[in-house]
Amino acid sequence: MQGDKRLIDDILATAKAAAEAAVNEATENNTAALKKVQAELDAQRAQAEAEIKAAADRERAGKVKLGELEAGKIMLDAKQRCVSAVYDEVYKKLVGLSNEKYLALMKKLISRTCEDGDEIIASSADKSITDAWVKKLGGELKKKLSLSAERGEFSRGVILRNPKYDKSLTFDDIVAELKERTVGDTVARLGL
Repeated sequence: MQGDKRLIDDILATAKAAAEAAVNEATENNTAALKKVQAELDAQRAQAEAEIKAAADRERAGKVKLGELEAGKIMLDAKQRCVSAVYDEVYKKLVGLSNEKYLALMKKLISRTCEDGDEIIASSADKSITDAWVKKLGGELKKKLSLSAERGEFSRGVILRNPKYDKSLTFDDIVAELKERTVGDTVARLGL
């Protein structure tokens, strides 16, 4: 049990490191996009502040509070879109990996988490994970692995299935886990 947790932590650390590198690269490569979002945020902030000021001049104190709440919602929405853009970019980079890099990443993730007898469920759209590739990987790892005839409805990655449990190594779940663990750091790095 302790070894499984350590293995899962290693996988998540590897995925986090890869995703953080992708986040760093996406942040650098998307300066213009972030500036545009920041400009929208500034414009929305200015509009919201103007609306709050006008409401304060026209309305009672209760109307001012309502305007402040609306401005807060606008700001929160803009910040959420900014943060989502970062993780969307990480996801796009993972999904857009070349076939060679994709298979190398899958080999690394599967190697760290698979157990003897695991069945690998690939995406219905994934033509890279083949029976021959799985058999070769199983031979290298000295574990009995098989490719399931069942295909998953996810973009890329795999699910490892055995009688005890399923282990999701799908890019959807990897990015979701990364976001859950790093969203605070991402918000801080973006200065939001």
